[in-house]
Amino acid sequence: MEDKLSKKAFGTHEIARICDVTPPTVINWVEEGKIPFFTTGGGHRRVWDKDLIIFMREHNIPIPAELAPPGKLVFLIVDDEEQNRKFISRAIKSSYPGARVEEAIDGFEAGYKIRALLPTLVVLDILLPKVNGIKVCEIMRSDPDLRNIKILAITGCDIEESKTRILKAGADDFLGKPFTIQELDAKIESLLANLRK
Repeated sequence: MEDKLSKKAFGTHEIARICDVTPPTVINWVEEGKIPFFTTGGGHRRVWDKDLIIFMREHNIPIPAELAPPGKLVFLIVDDEEQNRKFISRAIKSSYPGARVEEAIDGFEAGYKIRALLPTLVVLDILLPKVNGIKVCEIMRSDPDLRNIKILAITGCDIEESKTRILKAGADDFLGKPFTIQELDAKIESLLANLRK
């Protein structure tokens, strides 16, 4: 996980290039307190990559691949409903453009792909054909090679009861359907932040 711990700071001209605005615009953002910054010994203002990414997301500015975490992120979306997979996939690709995003439609395919890909994070629907999400979660947590993979469980059925069961089975977090892109982003960001600690 060492490569995910590296941080990068950007100057106002670099931020202007990344956000496709002029340097004075970036200086205004900084002076208005819209982006947290620090000052170097030489008096130059710098912004950490994490703060820049948060600002860009809040203002719907596309995030380029150079701001994606250096360690290759791999996401696996497990859901039997295509529209749900596509929605989640689009959201992840928008926030993590350098990431690899794979899909599985049932518990069997999920088991195969989890072992083959060793994803960073699995977005796991609980109600799946063949092998349900709770069983997939239990299998992952009992396997030394898979137990540290982050699991974000999702469902639209019996939300409170499902949440209790899946967290007990070992999921790291839970999201009830329907959910917004912002809610999904916040959950994923939190789980990935824990990876870097």
